Amino acid sequence: MSRLSPSIRTALNTATLWTPHLVTASGLLFAFLSLVEIFASHYRMALIWMTAGVISDAIDGTIARRLNSAKKLPSFDGTLLDAIVDYITYVMVPVIFIYKAQLIPVDYNNWLLPAILIASAYQFAQSESKTHDNFFTGFPSYWNVAVLYILLLDPSHTSNLILLTVLTALIFVPIKYYYPSRTTKHKTLIMSVAIIWGISGFSLILTYPTVYPIPLGISIICSTYYIAISIFTTLYSTPNT
Repeated sequence: MSRLSPSIRTALNTATLWTPHLVTASGLLFAFLSLVEIFASHYRMALIWMTAGVISDAIDGTIARRLNSAKKLPSFDGTLLDAIVDYITYVMVPVIFIYKAQLIPVDYNNWLLPAILIASAYQFAQSESKTHDNFFTGFPSYWNVAVLYILLLDPSHTSNLILLTVLTALIFVPIKYYYPSRTTKHKTLIMSVAIIWGISGFSLILTYPTVYPIPLGISIICSTYYIAISIFTTLYSTPNT
């Protein structure tokens, strides 16, 4: 087999550098498929496609850093693309889910859902939305997680309204939340918790609307620990850590 010509090798290398951006952009496909299922009231499938979007978001940055795509493709802003896709994945799709599934009292749709959109946009646009040591500042717009727990726990619409209102307010409270794949502090511990949470959460999605108590309990314990250690770190870490 003859060697590849220099022009073909260059083309392949360039195509490889685009891989993380294509992975990022795949989140738009998963968001669209999620919306199709939401409007069809197929909520389990919507959650599965939303999970696919989270997975693509979890791996694209790692691939980009390994390939050094930002420096080798300087004319393309992968960070901007990632922010656009993240807003659609973590904010727009869950808000439409809340609206279509009528998870809050209908009378409050016209003020709470726009508040979520605007508050989340404000957070995304903040230069300090992530700290220098890769913590999120304020509730990191995990609206897809909120939707998941609302479906699994099936609380009253009023309880959902209170929960979502509190989470919206927490966007503006400067608690440092761990960024599981980026924060170096307690990285192994946080990644372990995130992986366990992900496995338990996905198993709950696969069996929904049947909710099994063991994976639900594991998921809640992981979420509670994540919140607790984030608050503890915020309160007790020194300014330079």
